[in-house]
Amino acid sequence: MRFFSALTLAAGASAAALSVNGRDVSVEPKKCLCKSDVEDLAGVYATMLDNWTDDLAKYIHPSFLDFADSINVLIPPNGLDTGFPIFNATSFVDHQKTQPDDLPVKIEKYGPFNCNSFSFTWTATFKKFAATVEKTVRGVTIINVVKSEGQWQFTSFDVEFNNINFLLAIGGSITRPSS
Repeated sequence: MRFFSALTLAAGASAAALSVNGRDVSVEPKKCLCKSDVEDLAGVYATMLDNWTDDLAKYIHPSFLDFADSINVLIPPNGLDTGFPIFNATSFVDHQKTQPDDLPVKIEKYGPFNCNSFSFTWTATFKKFAATVEKTVRGVTIINVVKSEGQWQFTSFDVEFNNINFLLAIGGSITRPSS
Protein backbone atom coordinates (compact mmCIF):
# COMPACT_ATOMS: atom_id res chain seq x y z
CA MET A 1 0.00 0.00 0.00
CA ARG A 2 2.81 2.39 0.88
CA PHE A 3 4.40 1.72 -2.56
CA PHE A 4 1.18 2.61 -4.42
CA SER A 5 0.72 5.78 -2.37
CA ALA A 6 4.27 6.88 -3.22
CA LEU A 7 3.70 6.03 -6.88
CA THR A 8 0.47 8.02 -6.96
CA LEU A 9 2.18 10.98 -5.29
CA ALA A 10 5.08 10.84 -7.78
CA ALA A 11 2.71 10.64 -10.74
CA GLY A 12 0.78 13.64 -9.44
CA ALA A 13 4.01 15.62 -9.02
CA SER A 14 5.08 14.75 -12.57
CA ALA A 15 1.75 15.86 -13.98
CA ALA A 16 1.94 19.09 -12.00
CA ALA A 17 5.46 19.76 -13.30
CA LEU A 18 4.17 19.62 -16.88
CA SER A 19 1.56 22.29 -16.25
CA VAL A 20 2.49 25.90 -15.54
CA ASN A 21 -0.39 28.32 -14.97
CA GLY A 22 -2.70 25.84 -16.68
CA ARG A 23 -0.48 25.64 -19.75
CA ASP A 24 0.99 22.29 -20.84
CA VAL A 25 4.72 23.03 -21.12
CA SER A 26 5.61 19.50 -22.18
CA VAL A 27 4.48 20.21 -25.76
CA GLU A 28 5.60 23.84 -26.00
CA PRO A 29 8.85 24.14 -27.94
CA LYS A 30 11.74 25.56 -25.96
CA LYS A 31 12.59 29.13 -26.79
CA CYS A 32 16.06 29.45 -25.28
CA LEU A 33 19.38 27.80 -26.05
CA CYS A 34 20.73 25.07 -23.82
CA LYS A 35 24.29 23.74 -23.73
CA SER A 36 23.60 20.94 -26.22
CA ASP A 37 22.05 23.46 -28.66
CA VAL A 38 25.17 25.61 -28.39
CA GLU A 39 27.44 22.64 -29.09
CA ASP A 40 25.28 21.47 -32.02
CA LEU A 41 25.08 24.94 -33.58
CA ALA A 42 28.81 25.55 -33.16
CA GLY A 43 29.30 22.25 -35.01
CA VAL A 44 27.03 23.47 -37.81
CA TYR A 45 29.07 26.70 -38.00
CA ALA A 46 32.32 24.72 -38.24
CA THR A 47 30.85 22.48 -40.95
CA MET A 48 29.66 25.52 -42.93
CA LEU A 49 33.23 26.82 -43.08
CA ASP A 50 34.93 23.49 -43.67
CA ASN A 51 32.60 21.40 -45.79
CA TRP A 52 29.63 23.38 -47.14
CA THR A 53 26.62 21.47 -48.42
CA ASP A 54 23.44 23.10 -49.64
CA ASP A 55 21.33 21.58 -46.85
CA LEU A 56 23.19 23.88 -44.40
CA ALA A 57 21.45 26.91 -45.91
CA LYS A 58 18.40 26.08 -43.76
CA TYR A 59 20.38 27.37 -40.75
CA ILE A 60 20.73 30.87 -42.25
CA HIS A 61 17.86 33.20 -41.31
CA PRO A 62 16.76 35.63 -44.08
CA SER A 63 17.90 38.60 -41.93
CA PHE A 64 21.38 37.09 -41.39
CA LEU A 65 24.46 39.35 -41.29
CA ASP A 66 28.11 38.31 -40.96
CA PHE A 67 30.45 40.85 -39.36
CA ALA A 68 34.22 40.32 -39.61
CA ASP A 69 36.37 43.44 -39.44
CA SER A 70 39.33 41.06 -39.63
CA ILE A 71 38.27 40.34 -43.22
CA ASN A 72 37.10 43.87 -44.05
CA VAL A 73 40.55 45.37 -43.48
CA LEU A 74 42.17 42.82 -45.82
CA ILE A 75 39.95 43.47 -48.84
CA PRO A 76 41.99 45.08 -51.66
CA PRO A 77 43.02 47.63 -52.49
CA ASN A 78 42.80 49.48 -49.16
CA GLY A 79 40.35 47.47 -47.08
CA LEU A 80 36.79 48.31 -46.20
CA ASP A 81 35.51 50.38 -43.33
CA THR A 82 35.06 48.47 -40.12
CA GLY A 83 31.71 47.86 -38.47
CA PHE A 84 29.93 46.81 -41.64
CA PRO A 85 28.74 43.30 -42.49
CA ILE A 86 30.86 41.36 -44.94
CA PHE A 87 27.93 39.08 -45.93
CA ASN A 88 24.16 39.00 -45.79
CA ALA A 89 22.14 35.77 -46.04
CA THR A 90 22.21 35.56 -49.83
CA SER A 91 25.85 36.55 -50.29
CA PHE A 92 27.01 34.19 -47.52
CA VAL A 93 25.27 31.19 -49.09
CA ASP A 94 26.46 32.19 -52.58
CA HIS A 95 30.03 32.55 -51.33
CA GLN A 96 29.97 29.15 -49.67
CA LYS A 97 28.55 27.56 -52.84
CA THR A 98 31.04 29.15 -55.25
CA GLN A 99 34.17 29.82 -53.15
CA PRO A 100 33.96 27.60 -50.09
CA ASP A 101 36.35 28.53 -47.31
CA ASP A 102 37.58 24.95 -46.68
CA LEU A 103 38.57 26.18 -43.25
CA PRO A 104 38.65 23.33 -40.73
CA VAL A 105 37.51 25.16 -37.61
CA LYS A 106 38.33 23.42 -34.33
CA ILE A 107 36.28 24.68 -31.40
CA GLU A 108 38.72 25.26 -28.55
CA LYS A 109 36.56 26.65 -25.76
CA TYR A 110 32.92 27.60 -25.36
CA GLY A 111 32.21 30.97 -23.82
CA PRO A 112 29.08 32.25 -22.20
CA PHE A 113 25.66 31.79 -23.76
CA ASN A 114 22.19 33.11 -23.10
CA CYS A 115 18.74 32.61 -24.56
CA ASN A 116 19.69 33.48 -28.14
CA SER A 117 23.47 33.98 -28.40
CA PHE A 118 26.68 32.13 -27.66
CA SER A 119 30.40 32.46 -28.16
CA PHE A 120 33.46 30.28 -28.57
CA THR A 121 37.14 30.48 -29.45
CA TRP A 122 38.50 28.46 -32.33
CA THR A 123 41.63 27.62 -34.31
CA ALA A 124 42.02 26.62 -37.94
CA THR A 125 44.66 25.92 -40.55
CA PHE A 126 43.66 26.42 -44.16
CA LYS A 127 43.52 23.20 -46.18
CA LYS A 128 44.39 24.94 -49.45
CA PHE A 129 47.72 26.23 -48.22
CA ALA A 130 48.58 23.81 -45.41
CA ALA A 131 51.37 22.20 -47.45
CA THR A 132 53.21 25.50 -47.98
CA VAL A 133 52.16 27.70 -45.06
CA GLU A 134 51.57 26.27 -41.63
CA LYS A 135 49.95 29.25 -39.98
CA THR A 136 47.21 28.56 -37.50
CA VAL A 137 44.54 31.20 -37.29
CA ARG A 138 42.94 31.76 -33.89
CA GLY A 139 39.68 33.60 -33.42
CA VAL A 140 36.53 34.21 -31.48
CA THR A 141 32.97 34.01 -32.80
CA ILE A 142 29.75 35.34 -31.30
CA ILE A 143 26.61 33.90 -32.85
CA ASN A 144 23.04 35.13 -32.51
CA VAL A 145 20.15 32.81 -33.30
CA VAL A 146 16.39 32.78 -33.48
CA LYS A 147 13.97 29.87 -33.35
CA SER A 148 12.09 29.85 -36.65
CA GLU A 149 9.57 27.17 -37.60
CA GLY A 150 10.90 24.90 -34.87
CA GLN A 151 14.55 25.19 -35.88
CA TRP A 152 17.41 27.39 -34.69
CA GLN A 153 18.67 29.72 -37.39
CA PHE A 154 21.69 32.01 -37.39
CA THR A 155 20.84 35.72 -37.47
CA SER A 156 24.42 36.96 -37.15
CA PHE A 157 28.04 35.99 -36.86
CA ASP A 158 30.49 38.40 -35.29
CA VAL A 159 33.93 36.99 -36.01
CA GLU A 160 37.38 38.32 -35.18
CA PHE A 161 40.66 36.50 -35.68
CA ASN A 162 44.39 36.86 -36.22
CA ASN A 163 44.16 38.38 -39.68
CA ILE A 164 47.93 38.48 -40.27
CA ASN A 165 48.13 34.70 -39.94
CA PHE A 166 44.96 34.51 -42.04
CA LEU A 167 46.58 36.63 -44.77
CA LEU A 168 49.75 34.52 -44.72
CA ALA A 169 47.70 31.30 -44.68
CA ILE A 170 45.87 32.25 -47.89
CA GLY A 171 49.10 33.07 -49.69
CA GLY A 172 49.41 36.80 -48.90
CA SER A 173 52.46 38.57 -47.57
CA ILE A 174 53.28 41.33 -45.14
CA THR A 175 56.09 43.79 -44.71
CA ARG A 176 57.03 44.10 -41.09
CA PRO A 177 57.84 47.54 -39.73
CA SER A 178 61.55 48.21 -39.36
CA SER A 179 61.44 49.30 -35.74
